[in-house]
Amino acid sequence: MLQVFSLGFDLRRVLLMSVAGSWTVAVVGLYLALISWRVAGYPLDAALAPKHLEHSWRLLVSPDVTFDRALLWIGVAGLWWLGFARIITPVFRSLALEVSRDERPDQKAMVVASHRLSGLVTGSPLSALLVAALFFGCVLLCAVLAKLPAPVGTGLAALILPLALIAALIAAAVLIVTVVSLPMMTPAAVIECRDLMDVVSRAAAYVLQRPFRYLAGLCAKLGVTLVAAVVGGAVFLLAWALIYLALVMVGEGDLALSSYRLVRRSGEVRADLVTGAAFFAAAFYGSAMIWLGWFLTVGAASDVILYMVMRYEVDGVTFDEIMIPQEHIEKHGLTALDTQKQQQAAQAASNADPEPAKASN
Repeated sequence: MLQVFSLGFDLRRVLLMSVAGSWTVAVVGLYLALISWRVAGYPLDAALAPKHLEHSWRLLVSPDVTFDRALLWIGVAGLWWLGFARIITPVFRSLALEVSRDERPDQKAMVVASHRLSGLVTGSPLSALLVAALFFGCVLLCAVLAKLPAPVGTGLAALILPLALIAALIAAAVLIVTVVSLPMMTPAAVIECRDLMDVVSRAAAYVLQRPFRYLAGLCAKLGVTLVAAVVGGAVFLLAWALIYLALVMVGEGDLALSSYRLVRRSGEVRADLVTGAAFFAAAFYGSAMIWLGWFLTVGAASDVILYMVMRYEVDGVTFDEIMIPQEHIEKHGLTALDTQKQQQAAQAASNADPEPAKASN
């Protein structure tokens, strides 16, 4: 897990993950604003006020489950995942290539995630959840029949209750396995490059065959990501504290205070300092997204390494086996033998000792 931190120090990955974090904030903020406007009845220009957003959040996470509220949750999660999965796919692919030390000549082209890889990352958890939803639909049908007038409705519901119970048990099992193995699905998609069934089955099989090893890996990931978040947050806050102190020392304390109030969205901001404070606030939130990108990158690196460890312990596959997307093979006219020769040549060149050549020169 010490390698996770070194994998996180890559500006391209951090920036891509920052975009993914920004997408998350944008989707959640959009839905909160819509709830504040359409459900809570606040004016559109005041929908993003902190107290109105807090009210919207309470409405969104209310335990009172209704059909429209369930559709709202599904809409939020679905829209977020469709964008988030496509953004993080190249990051996971580049992390897998670096962990495997894949140095084939076409590595740069392989880092660019193909359309199929993005589809695998997006569709793998959705397909597993769809299976659970289909079985839950059977249970829902039993509930609908129970609403029919008695004694027809009661009799039909009692008649199919055993089947509904079996469907509920299967749906619960599938849902639990899917949720537990979610961190393994994205690495499986970008490393194996096969199909949805292979991605879901591999992730679930590794978790079920080595549950305690997987639990230990998740605990290690949690510890590493928490340390990364604390370290990154400390650097972030200290940097802005130094900026605030520098502004005060050069006589711009009012600007620093106005920027601080604008960031907190509380307190009055001087009219002549609004523009400058807005620039500082925008820079603050932008750097906060960079911190979030660093945190997400470390988490992604942990998932990739954990998947490779589980794959090695279950199937005996070493870390250097990374598959090539089918689109890349078709584009360059490569066969399995060609790629194997490329990899062997690259490994032989990297393992060769350059010192004898220098001595002969």
